[in-house]
Amino acid sequence: MAAALYQTRMSYFSFLRQHFGFLLFGFLMMGLSNFGQTFFISLYSAEIRAEFGLTNAGFGGLYSAMTLLSAFAMVYTGRFIDSWSLRRFTVFVLLALAGGCVLMGGTQHIAALGLALFMLRHFGQGLASHTGMTSAARAFSQRRGQAVSLVQLGYASFEGFLPLLTVLVVAWLGWQQSWFFYTAIILAIALPLQSWLVGFEPKLEAETSEAETAKQADRSDVLRDRRFYMVLPLYLAPPFLLTGMFFHQVQLADARDWPIAALAAAFTLYALSKTVVSLITGPMIDKYAALRLMPFGAIPLVLAFSLLMVPQDIFGAATPFVYMGLIGINLGTAGPISGGLWPELFGTKHLGAIRSLTSPIVIMSTAAAPVLFGAAIDAGAGFDVLAFAGVVFIIAAAVLAFLVPVDKLAR
Repeated sequence: MAAALYQTRMSYFSFLRQHFGFLLFGFLMMGLSNFGQTFFISLYSAEIRAEFGLTNAGFGGLYSAMTLLSAFAMVYTGRFIDSWSLRRFTVFVLLALAGGCVLMGGTQHIAALGLALFMLRHFGQGLASHTGMTSAARAFSQRRGQAVSLVQLGYASFEGFLPLLTVLVVAWLGWQQSWFFYTAIILAIALPLQSWLVGFEPKLEAETSEAETAKQADRSDVLRDRRFYMVLPLYLAPPFLLTGMFFHQVQLADARDWPIAALAAAFTLYALSKTVVSLITGPMIDKYAALRLMPFGAIPLVLAFSLLMVPQDIFGAATPFVYMGLIGINLGTAGPISGGLWPELFGTKHLGAIRSLTSPIVIMSTAAAPVLFGAAIDAGAGFDVLAFAGVVFIIAAAVLAFLVPVDKLAR
């Protein structure tokens, strides 16, 4: 294990030295997506509801509607990354994201609030992360797994300090004025920096393999390919199931008699295991292929849900930590695998269009999860029943993905 970690570390160092500029570009795009992520916007929930006289349900309904609208719009806008230069697309995304921040800072009407939420969700959570992941996945063939793993760290890194920054800026300027501060950061720092870093994009011809060049499916080809439907259930399983569980985690803690403080502390182990496993998974994808690893990456999630199927906590007070640690391991594998899967199956020429098709499907599944899980809980289903259903679904989806042929991957 120690030898494997050492080899992984040296492999990453070598890769970073060679492509630091472009990897930093993707890292920062993932980080900037946090301005449109739910955890960040939710920090302003109380102020927004007070300003516009919204209830929790009212704000939640508006937010969900704008999220779904953003997902549908991404089917159209996400494909531009395939036909525009990466610099032009990046400037477009960052200018629009800055516009969303300006609108949020100056809005005085509920309609303007809705538009601001749409722009933050669409150009932040949607297209900024889309830019980072797509550019990294298509720029590298032999070391795609490592590239995606490194770029994904941008999200977690920004997630670590943005809440504290928000508290300080709101205390300094006020909640609406703080959005003008974010606008200045995007326009004065992020836009020129990213416009420069995008110039380090590797030559695609040099990194693209012969097999990948020969296999370049467009979006219509994907929709006609049975492999897409064979891997899609497992691709959707972690975001759908975990969104449902996380949204109702307080009820889960009550049902299992877990102290809320213990569950909150377990998120630290979750974040750590997710980061470490993500970095280990990257080189494994480069060696074995994302499609081959995909079914095995589901095992930790099956084990996590299995803990909820037994009446008593078999690990005692440590059970919440084991549960969250296993989930972190699952997501640590799922992130890099999802970044490498579509290029392997369908090539990189139309990768932006393909990802702009799959990302909205994920978003819609996560939007449906809290409602469906809530309805099941209200109907009397316990978390053991939900966990059992989740395990059955994951195993069936993993078997289906395992049956996908791997002899003609675009690698």
